[in-house]
Amino acid sequence: MNASEPLLEGIKVLEIATYIFGPGSAAILSDFGADVIKIEAPGRGDPLRYAHQAPPFMPLEFGYIWQQDNRNKRSIGLDMKSTEGREILLKLVREADILITNFPPDVLERLKIRYEDLAPENEGLIYGQITGFGEKGPEASAPGFDATAYWARSGLMHTVHTADSEPCMSSPGMGDHPSAMTMYAAIMTGLYKRTRTGRGGKVHSSLLANGLWTASSSLSCVLAGGGAVDNPSLARPTNALLSHYQTRDGRWLLLVILHQNKHWPGLLKALEREDLHTDPRFIDIKQRNDNAKLLAPILAEIFKTRDLFEWRERLQAEKLTFSVLATMEEVIDDPQVLANDMLIDVEGHNYGRGQAVNSPFWVEGSDKVPAHIGPEPGASGPDILRELGYSEERIEQLSSQKII
Repeated sequence: MNASEPLLEGIKVLEIATYIFGPGSAAILSDFGADVIKIEAPGRGDPLRYAHQAPPFMPLEFGYIWQQDNRNKRSIGLDMKSTEGREILLKLVREADILITNFPPDVLERLKIRYEDLAPENEGLIYGQITGFGEKGPEASAPGFDATAYWARSGLMHTVHTADSEPCMSSPGMGDHPSAMTMYAAIMTGLYKRTRTGRGGKVHSSLLANGLWTASSSLSCVLAGGGAVDNPSLARPTNALLSHYQTRDGRWLLLVILHQNKHWPGLLKALEREDLHTDPRFIDIKQRNDNAKLLAPILAEIFKTRDLFEWRERLQAEKLTFSVLATMEEVIDDPQVLANDMLIDVEGHNYGRGQAVNSPFWVEGSDKVPAHIGPEPGASGPDILRELGYSEERIEQLSSQKII
């Protein structure tokens, strides 16, 4: 390939998937030039197209949550249960490099689109299967969203809140998007295997497996016999230098001082409380941790004396590790976000700033393709059938029969 060609140009992807996990992984493939054909049920298509119209999402005329993970794709509405529809599907499979699906195993079996059903049609096919809870066991075909399988079932929802607060819901897509990265990695590993062996194969992942991977630093302690750490308490902290504090203007910042010997003096300078340096209760790491419940209220009162962005300047001056708790409105104007192309312009997106969130990695020397808005349900069907050799008359017949 020459330097100007997108890295995945010529790679054809079939996406038989809904919501975010599967489509998100295909979106990343499309960013690098893969031709992604989204196969949807004729009519309304992917249910995520309409999710923005109901709580907890902010209602807009524009289907922003669907568009985030479906840029650059083509869509065909296809009745895979019909004889003619299956014929079209198999023709697409024979030309595909990758197929991604999140249909439950029992549905895949019923539609005869399991890996073992399709592999004979294309020995080079990389078949990416996504489930909520894994492919085996009594819940292999159970419905699973990231809020249930990734967030709640993994132990994360139980862990990520304070001892004095109720569990909270995950942010929409919070488990789906990192899981999509996992499927992307699995698919690319499958493609690499194909270059080594000449044969495709099946790769798979689940929301539950990704949730456990996210929670693995804590789970590894449990697995080693150490038990689970108690939920943190602002009133009874175990480490006052690893906690969040409210500022005078009602905002919050997160303090993460891991190298205490190095950064404790700088923190006291930023706080203008050098007197604490000789306080016997906080004289060394052991004393600071043993007396965390005494230190935390002192820090809390200090942080309430200045506004958030004044604290940001003072803490930055001492090169301390911390973060403001940014609002979503602030994130999209964050200078670091903008300087590093973490947002992208989307051709055809005429709402607000006309942007979406970029996929979170870059390959030097292989630019991503310019993003364009995702298609209406089935909008690309006639073009896709023409590429398969169907005549205009036959395309019209299939459309009138609601096969496409």
